Amino acid sequence: MDLEERTRRAVAAAQAVGAEHGLEVDAPVVLHDLFSVVVHLAPAPVVMRIPTVLTPSRRADPARTLAERRDELAVAAALDQIGFPTTRPSPLLPAAPLERDGFVMTAWEHVEVVDGEVDDPAGFVADLHLALRGIDVDLPFLTFWDDWFSETLDALEALPELLAPDDLALARREHARLDEVLRSPEALAAAFPHAAVQPIHGDAPTHNVLLTPEGPLVSDLEHAGLGPVEWDLAMLGREFVHDYDAATVLRGGRPANRELLALCESARWLQMVCCLGLAPAAPPSLIEALVPLVDSWRAQIPE
Repeated sequence: MDLEERTRRAVAAAQAVGAEHGLEVDAPVVLHDLFSVVVHLAPAPVVMRIPTVLTPSRRADPARTLAERRDELAVAAALDQIGFPTTRPSPLLPAAPLERDGFVMTAWEHVEVVDGEVDDPAGFVADLHLALRGIDVDLPFLTFWDDWFSETLDALEALPELLAPDDLALARREHARLDEVLRSPEALAAAFPHAAVQPIHGDAPTHNVLLTPEGPLVSDLEHAGLGPVEWDLAMLGREFVHDYDAATVLRGGRPANRELLALCESARWLQMVCCLGLAPAAPPSLIEALVPLVDSWRAQIPE
């Protein structure tokens, strides 16, 4: 399907769901269209998030996406209940994933977004991890460390123009190396006995913050799951991690383990490379941004 047509259909599906629940939705505004179509159902104060760039197994089995979206909503609701600033499920629609025309979507409160930066990003992430330790939600371990990697690597067999065969073989070896540690909580504990597994954001929390007139809100909890805090700190830089260590110790947390952090950073690099396997379903701008990163990924792999 043409990507513009897919976006149009996703927006139409979201409008239809909103209208079914009595919302006025005649002026929708697409806010974001990368891995998901995010649309404000204006003038209603509702934002729909509709995952659109999915692996074949997730496209074929909506139950998997439904389960992941239920977890996302549950984590956001739990954070809101204990007073942590987060985007909130919309009270105008059911607090559950919704389906229409082959799309799965979630409904969120619309908020006013302003320009600026979080004053203390390391402290914000430390506060988020403290709050996540206090929620009671049954979550899977490292949400995307499953067949997502093997599927995207398999898809890259047919896309040598995006990832050369030698690089694909290297990516498979990297996946096997990392999987020895990240495939389960037990494997992680065997390699890092002192690593603490807890609910984590799962996808670069400093980049998934909305700034509002009332302050920052954590958002995009699509990958929330159980894991080490090092997963959330990967790729954020030495200075950030140093500041996080100081902040989290004050909050009763533990400093990041540098060896585990390096492993998580390798995993996040591999995740970016594997996203190339989503090219048939992804916007060209995403793939164009990822291709130049292959050289950097290759350079950081341990000898």
